[in-house]
Amino acid sequence: MKIYNTTLKNLDKASILIKKGGIVAFPTETVYGLGALASDSKSINRIYKIKKRPKNNPLIVHIHNIDLLNSIVECVPDFAYELMKNFWPGPLTLIFPYKNSGSVDTIARASLNTVAVRLPNNPIALKFLEKVNLPVVAPSANISQQLSPTKAIHVLNDLGSRLDPLRDMILDGGNCNLGIESTVIDLTSERPNILRLGGLSSFKINKTLKINININKKQKGKYKSPGMMKKHYAPKTEMRLNANKPLTGEVWLGFGAEKTNVKVKKENLSLKGNIEEAAVNLYSMLRKLDNYKAKKIAVAKIPNDGMGEAINDRLKKGATK
Repeated sequence: MKIYNTTLKNLDKASILIKKGGIVAFPTETVYGLGALASDSKSINRIYKIKKRPKNNPLIVHIHNIDLLNSIVECVPDFAYELMKNFWPGPLTLIFPYKNSGSVDTIARASLNTVAVRLPNNPIALKFLEKVNLPVVAPSANISQQLSPTKAIHVLNDLGSRLDPLRDMILDGGNCNLGIESTVIDLTSERPNILRLGGLSSFKINKTLKINININKKQKGKYKSPGMMKKHYAPKTEMRLNANKPLTGEVWLGFGAEKTNVKVKKENLSLKGNIEEAAVNLYSMLRKLDNYKAKKIAVAKIPNDGMGEAINDRLKKGATK
């Protein structure tokens, strides 16, 4: 399996392959997605198999315009218009009632009567989706429950042996500029509910909607959104969170100026204490520390403001045994 530069020629090739049943890994502003046509049950089944993903975990549909949204959702709730106006394209996934005549396969929806949709803010993703001009499902391009990919090489390392070089592609769009998956909001209840914290903070959402919406309210029955499983986003090495310093046998993931001279293998999410920079670096640095095969990764305390909400959510789920 090889990585392809995102030339117009390769984007054309990728759009042809996906319409023939291929799978295309492509960059978004959040993480790399593993794309298949939303209507193609065979390709969708391949994605679940490649990722070792449970079938009760639905996929997010990616679109490039509102016309495609209207073709797959039954209705657009009032709150959605304000959210789409302010945050699409962007790191926001919205869950709508599904239109029965829509083209999203039931497997991708985990047999639910809802559908999760987003319009990404990445020029390569948008160009690719425009060329396909059909809804595309695209979960993160990694093994389920493990660290998400923010570089094309991560996709190759994780899934290269599982993809078919004759009908699949990995498009290289450089580093993802946010580094954390999209925020997911369920709009199918009377009041919006954040099911997954992500690249769009709850503060910005509340300010826009002028209400305080629920965060991670317990869902009964099947999962409506990715990222709701107890364990997710996990390195292979066990993590110890909110640490003051590394212990014997541990490696260190810091944040902000180091107060002491840490003499172990280490990474720092942001020496300046910039929470957005920390989000961009999170998965890449955890991957590096994973390679040392240490006893544990000791992680410094991360502020819970802005993107810090999502970072701490990922760390908590990644540290769950």
